[in-house]
Amino acid sequence: MKNLFRFWFALLLLGCGQTGGTFVAVPLEAQGTAPQTFVKAGWEVTLSKATLGFGPIYFCATDSSIAELCEVAVLEFLDGVTLDGLDPAPRSLGTLFGTTGTVRTAFFSYGIVWLLTEPLPKALAGVPGGPAVIDFQSVSYVPQGYSARFHGSASCVEGAAICCPGATTCPTGYTFETKVDVLVVEPGALAVDGAQTNQEITTEPVSLTMTFDPSSWWQTVDFARLAELDDGSGEVLLVPGDPDYDALIISMTENELPTFTWSGPTPP
Repeated sequence: MKNLFRFWFALLLLGCGQTGGTFVAVPLEAQGTAPQTFVKAGWEVTLSKATLGFGPIYFCATDSSIAELCEVAVLEFLDGVTLDGLDPAPRSLGTLFGTTGTVRTAFFSYGIVWLLTEPLPKALAGVPGGPAVIDFQSVSYVPQGYSARFHGSASCVEGAAICCPGATTCPTGYTFETKVDVLVVEPGALAVDGAQTNQEITTEPVSLTMTFDPSSWWQTVDFARLAELDDGSGEVLLVPGDPDYDALIISMTENELPTFTWSGPTPP
């Protein structure tokens, strides 16, 4: 993804007649999904808060998930923003800038980036608690900027034998909370590579709405195992290194990606 950080230089070349394309500005909106209560292995689960960090995002002509095949982005949004993942009302994030062309894939992060010029990843200024340097090598470091913050509750609705199989005790319910940092693995990389989305960008008006569904991310979590973390207080804190913390990140970056809804002409 290194080449994507050189996008503005590429735009300058476009203005000098090096490649075709007309400059465009595309309105960008995002919306969440109203909380969807679900039952998993006897636990009825509802999210009460899902505060998301998002950005940057780049849209490319390649249909591959290999970032190096995207020499120049067609559209880009560089800012970090905070979203309410449980609010289904569309909210303006700003503007995608770029040129006319065909979009086939999106590459993006959840508010934490690792620029080529920086020694460590950092949370962008507009994300929850940002900006902050993510120094994962320091044992005393406490993150101040993060990709998501979740609150929710789980209630046992099918009996202890189903909710907590093999356990000697089982809470009737508990609340859970976590702050998630979706980190990237190397400078210039992004968290999500090659999300599929097709759109022809012309000089005709077009806009984009992204829809996030945080409840779907939590359907991969083992709530019986989370119940074991309840120390009797009825509160569970999910922390980095926990397998269900990792499961959330996999859902956010691979299995349950946001959807892209374009208004405007579609590719032939």
